[in-house]
Amino acid sequence: MNTIQSSNQAILLNRLQQQQEEQQQQLSAGKRINSAADDAAGLQVANRLTSAIQQSDQLSQNAQDQINLNNTAEAYVEGLSNDVLRAQELVIQSGNPLYDSSVIQPELNAIVASVNETAGEVLGSEQLLPSLDASGSVDDNLAAITGAFDELNATAAQLGAESNGLTSQVSTYQVQVETQSAARSRIEDADFAQVTSEQAQSATQRDILIELKKEEDERKGRIINSFV
Repeated sequence: MNTIQSSNQAILLNRLQQQQEEQQQQLSAGKRINSAADDAAGLQVANRLTSAIQQSDQLSQNAQDQINLNNTAEAYVEGLSNDVLRAQELVIQSGNPLYDSSVIQPELNAIVASVNETAGEVLGSEQLLPSLDASGSVDDNLAAITGAFDELNATAAQLGAESNGLTSQVSTYQVQVETQSAARSRIEDADFAQVTSEQAQSATQRDILIELKKEEDERKGRIINSFV
């Protein structure tokens, strides 16, 4: 009977030692689940949540990158609008008999070339601003300029609307990440207060078993000595 009791004590002591090691691992890692052995079902759910978090993060980054590209395009549109506005000023001046159209024409040519080059690279519109003739009809030149302004305003509005939609998407993705992260934390993170309490209980039980085993060994020693 004593042999069986001693064997049971050794098994229990072993189990308590293993529990303490697992509890220490949880406290060190900050996680309740460190392997499938801890909680296979919980680990599976946590892994699915991790995948969902990574997906939401990437979608958020994609949307933010597109917003950044839109912001860059909007800056170009603003610059193009300023150039077209300068062309408008020159065209109006060309209608004034006090101004020499031959002096105005070179700047108009430079503006048209620069605007179309930039518009082609950024907006895919290589003929945003048609050729302007300082010695020609002011009304025809202004009509061409108005067409360029209309296209630039439409592009700016489209970019702004797209960026607003993407900003809303980014907010949604960020909320998803926060929600999913909180859910994963509840599943896999260790409850420090609970684990610490369980660790203390395991330590107490272990100390009691060690003391009982020590007393049992001393008792056996006395019995053996009585026969010597």
